Amino acid sequence: MATVAQVAKASLQRILVQASESELEPDEYQDFIFAMNNFMLSLDADGVTLGYTEVANLGDEVTIPTGALRGLIANMSIEVSPDYNGTVTPALISSATEGMKVMRKIGQRIPTSFMPSTLSIGSGNENDDEGLTTGFYPNREAEILAETTGAIGLEQNTNKTT
Repeated sequence: MATVAQVAKASLQRILVQASESELEPDEYQDFIFAMNNFMLSLDADGVTLGYTEVANLGDEVTIPTGALRGLIANMSIEVSPDYNGTVTPALISSATEGMKVMRKIGQRIPTSFMPSTLSIGSGNENDDEGLTTGFYPNREAEILAETTGAIGLEQNTNKTT
């Protein structure tokens, strides 16, 4: 895993603020840490959950998947650019956009959906073989809640083959 110092250095070099041989002042790093915490917590609030925990020091580990580091570095470069009078290039914008796509892929979970019994199945979709004769999806809530073993039993109206 990367440390805060590695992410900060890589981000600030992308906007030409920090040369590889020069060091920033401690308060400048604290501003970066504050901005990174805010950025990552806002992603989490938007549903992009990467497992980030707030950091306080340069030696703290950045607890996100390795695949999301590129996106963090590029997006933090743009995020803090006005604070450091940095230069945002078109290549950096492209990298940040692609990195954000990856962060969203890694961090967003799409929940499983089901059809409620109050939803119409649509005209012409009634099928006596499957019990869809009422025009609505069947109410399966009681069956789902009654499952105690974690195994799904054989459904009704199916043929068991041996």
